[in-house]
Amino acid sequence: MHATQGNNDRRLLIVTADDYGYWPSYNEGILEAVEAGAVDAVSAMVDREYCDPEPLLASGVEVGLHIEFEGRWGPRSGGPAKTSLRVQLDRFVDLFHRWPAFLNGHKHCHARPELATPVLIAAEQIGAPVRSVSPDHRQWLQERHIATPDALIGRMSSSGPIEPPELRKLPSGITEWVVHPGHADPESGSSYDLARQEDLDLLHRVVVRARYDKPVWGNAERINQTAAFAHAVLDAVEEAPTEG
Repeated sequence: MHATQGNNDRRLLIVTADDYGYWPSYNEGILEAVEAGAVDAVSAMVDREYCDPEPLLASGVEVGLHIEFEGRWGPRSGGPAKTSLRVQLDRFVDLFHRWPAFLNGHKHCHARPELATPVLIAAEQIGAPVRSVSPDHRQWLQERHIATPDALIGRMSSSGPIEPPELRKLPSGITEWVVHPGHADPESGSSYDLARQEDLDLLHRVVVRARYDKPVWGNAERINQTAAFAHAVLDAVEEAPTEG
């Protein structure tokens, strides 16, 4: 599915908080952002011991699967990748009592050659969108009729700008802004530790501005993944030519 089908002027923004379950203080930051209305979706790392589903379920926020795959078998390791993905999907259902609302990967591992096809197959089976991490990956998913955002913004390392410059001039279609909010804790072992507090502080600032002033994302509509792609389907139906 091309998310931009239909109403080409519509701008939709999904703010997704990644890494729920990574570390307790990171969970706390994500839940703060959820409570503040600063994020629309949360990606859960279900293999982590700190992935407590209850706070997310109580919040009502949309939850997807943040896939982890640390294998080093190379691009032909389809068997281990498929098994790892299936285990994490089953674990997600055990924890959240439903399929994930969307699929993405830690450090974009879901786009690696050994995982890309198993993730695509899983997305087809459960009807979930997949995060596209590059124009080539996006095209590959769209050609196979997998729903995916039209653009991805947000930093992947602490050296990047805290606020993505694209946020203030979003393109038409569906944009996903990936954030990693949390309270810093050097015991976590994360190279992104201090940046998580920066992400959380930024989210608090932009949501306060949106409440009392013009949002930094302009006239874009904040939305979760399920609603965003429902809009895309409706727009496509409305724009489709009629016979007769």
